[in-house]
Amino acid sequence: MTNNKDCCGCTACLHVCPMKCIQMQEDKEGFLYPVINEEQCIHCRQCEKVCPVQNEDEVNAKTETFVGYCKNEEIRKGSSSGGIFSAIAEWILQQCGVVFGAAFDENFEVHHIAIETREELVKLRGSKYVQSRLENVYLETKQYLEMRRKVLFTGTACQIAGLKKYLNKEYEDLYTVDVLCHGVPSPKIWRLYLADQKKQHQASIEKFEFRNKESGWNNYFINMAFSNGEYYRVHFFKDRYMRLFLGNIDLRPSCYECHFKDFPRISDMTIGDCWGIGKNMPDMDDDKGTSIIMVHSSKGKRMLKSTMQDLIVREAQLDNVLPSTEESRKSAKMHPNRKKYLEGLKRGESFDALYGYVKKNFIQRVVDFIRYIAIRLKP
Repeated sequence: MTNNKDCCGCTACLHVCPMKCIQMQEDKEGFLYPVINEEQCIHCRQCEKVCPVQNEDEVNAKTETFVGYCKNEEIRKGSSSGGIFSAIAEWILQQCGVVFGAAFDENFEVHHIAIETREELVKLRGSKYVQSRLENVYLETKQYLEMRRKVLFTGTACQIAGLKKYLNKEYEDLYTVDVLCHGVPSPKIWRLYLADQKKQHQASIEKFEFRNKESGWNNYFINMAFSNGEYYRVHFFKDRYMRLFLGNIDLRPSCYECHFKDFPRISDMTIGDCWGIGKNMPDMDDDKGTSIIMVHSSKGKRMLKSTMQDLIVREAQLDNVLPSTEESRKSAKMHPNRKKYLEGLKRGESFDALYGYVKKNFIQRVVDFIRYIAIRLKP
């Protein structure tokens, strides 16, 4: 790797190394990158061969698109959009399978974990707008597959591409679902944000929700509960962390030149929010959350068919429900102040100071909000 933009942080190189001489180390932005111990390296080049950015696999031949949501109101309420993930995960768990996905740890940092019971599913539900630490989940996935257990692996498209490269063979029991991705923000900025919140409220955080839908799916709020009984509830458009994220100033460098946003994809299925569904299919929009479902393989079809009894699903055209102009189909455009932001981060500036690099005046915020609403409502 000669440039940070050429690494998505998937950890495939770490696990394939026969000498175990690669470690993932955090850079000044808080992103993890592989660092090689040159004294131990035997120059086998396995790390280069397994890199999904340097060696892109052939994707599936065709994508079939659907929109839908889970019939179970409680599951849908606790999900970011339509609850499709939960329905598929339950299907895997019913077969004594294992589900991998992103969860908060005790410090509200995000990492991938494996679950084996329905009760644990709540840990994996809901969006987490931070790059997840994969740790040893590629190795664990392979171990479960070698035991002939069904595995559902969920994550971003680059994480699934890394897993496929690491496994280096097809497993009949492996099912993969990627989520539509805007880009992944810095874990370091996330930690600074949490520390700032704890300082303001003089208490520890006991609960965090990125996508609380009590006021509706189209009008979601950031929710935080503190140990002293205080609450933080702010519209996502006004939250400072979300402003940094949506402003494309704190994303991983590879997100600005993403290799994994085209369709079809290497995963079996892609799911995400179906914004604008009210314009295209108003009868599918009750403001409780509707998902877009893109099926890329026979396994993807099997997952959807096997969960149909739990879902309300309608066939759709990809370009109608997810236009090619959407940021989940193209690389994020870098914020013009990113260089200044990085300099401030290097100097150890406060979260509030770093937010200043993306902060806009009132008129700019109004224009952005109108643009956001227009995007959500366009046909």
